[in-house]
Amino acid sequence: MDDRIGQAVVKPRHHRRRPQICVVTPVFNEAGNVERFVEEVERDLLSCDNAQIRILFVDDGSSDGSWSKIEQIVKRSSQFSAIKLSRNFGAHTALLAGFDHIADDVDAVATLACDLQDPPTTVLSFVREWRDGADIVWGVRRTRSDGTVRKTVSRLLEWLLRRYAMPRNSRFCTGSFLLIDRVVLDCVREFREHARVTFALVAWTGFCQAVVLYDRRPRRDGHSGWSFGQLVNTVYDVFIGFSPVPAKMLTVFGFLMLALSLVVVCCLIGDWYLYKVQPGWTGLMATITLCFGILFVMLGIAFEYLYRIFVETKNRPLYFVARRVGEMAVLEKTHG
Repeated sequence: MDDRIGQAVVKPRHHRRRPQICVVTPVFNEAGNVERFVEEVERDLLSCDNAQIRILFVDDGSSDGSWSKIEQIVKRSSQFSAIKLSRNFGAHTALLAGFDHIADDVDAVATLACDLQDPPTTVLSFVREWRDGADIVWGVRRTRSDGTVRKTVSRLLEWLLRRYAMPRNSRFCTGSFLLIDRVVLDCVREFREHARVTFALVAWTGFCQAVVLYDRRPRRDGHSGWSFGQLVNTVYDVFIGFSPVPAKMLTVFGFLMLALSLVVVCCLIGDWYLYKVQPGWTGLMATITLCFGILFVMLGIAFEYLYRIFVETKNRPLYFVARRVGEMAVLEKTHG
């Protein structure tokens, strides 16, 4: 059965017979997976006749010997190259570092995690969709090994993002397994914000999009750095960075609390006038507590915006590169 779904009607892209594809792979403490990753990639991707594929490792401050293994891999094969960041900056910043170091002759860029939960063969399906005219190809999980609760929450959060944060008709998936055309790559590199979510930035650019279904595999070695808390935090970052909903909620909550406070005040005045007493001390304190709780939530959201404005205005570099190995073209204009 064909894994491609809902294709848009687009004109095929007439690239050269063997286009240059770079696969960016962030690595953070994956010493137990690197060699297995290379074996599978060499078997399934690098032997492809329809495209010339190269792998760019981005070591995101690993402390378990991942970098030494990567150096050995790069020395024995010219199809691999790597950069090492000076410390752990996070997966999305590591992807940006990889995007910044893409060679000028590359036609399209794919992302692929080192833990092999996303099958490397799916990248070939990405390439087919791209050659058919798609500028962005999303990998959408058809099956996954996560628990029922996590799946349900993930679907709910993805629906919220589609409804309130991401551009309409975008076909994004809340993961960073994708392929983008060179034009989209150049657009994504224009985003230099610190609170980065790669799939959100790519989806925001628009362009022609396609989807490839795949079966996500269980992790074979080590522990995933993508916890449930990080999932929620990513959705939070997307809402803060791309949606007007949180700011609008402040105003809505403010008016609701004003209306509730007016009702409570009228009730208290009525009790005082009719009964000459002030019963309902518990209700009054509960209302005050509720108002202060919501007020602090509103202040927290407001200060979140202020803090992010403060971070962006400092304009600090997004990352530093400690080492580079392998053949790669470095951009004339240094990013980061």
